[in-house]
Amino acid sequence: MGNFNPVSAATETDEFKYLKDAIETVDAVPSEERDQYLEDNRDWIDEVGVRLESYVESFPEGEQNDVVTRLLSDNTIGKIEITLSGNLDEYFNNVWTSTRGGYYTYSMEPKWSVRLWGPTMEAAWNELGRNYSGIRNDNGSLWNQYKCHWDYDVFGAVAGSWDLEVGRPIVSDWEMFTSRCNPS
Repeated sequence: MGNFNPVSAATETDEFKYLKDAIETVDAVPSEERDQYLEDNRDWIDEVGVRLESYVESFPEGEQNDVVTRLLSDNTIGKIEITLSGNLDEYFNNVWTSTRGGYYTYSMEPKWSVRLWGPTMEAAWNELGRNYSGIRNDNGSLWNQYKCHWDYDVFGAVAGSWDLEVGRPIVSDWEMFTSRCNPS
């Protein structure tokens, strides 16, 4: 296993910095080492998730996605955080559009922090909406596909990329799961 050790909570006094460092640590783990890393650090990863949710919830709802964006962002100048639309690279290793099976498709390879924790997943969705009008104007189908991938594919074992296809029907959670997030 590579040299990816969790940040020590005992030595960290600033919650923002602690969470920012923890997210960077998690996202730096190579995909081929994630299973072992999770096994070795499950309690710490769960703790980071709890602390992240608690920290984000301490802000008004309308500011929460921006807080997550600042946690993920490398764009800092002193203590001033710069948040710009178009920061998809803060959340995803790659994002592209195509046509797949006759459907216009938004595809993305989320960073591990987006795959692991609800606040980062939701902020990433918000950033997709800032960049793509089709996602911003979604009727619920794309969100259901996105959320299905998040619920069931933390390591990318089912699908390395998350493919959201315009025109897929809105179905029950069970049908979404049994269709591997691609209902017909």
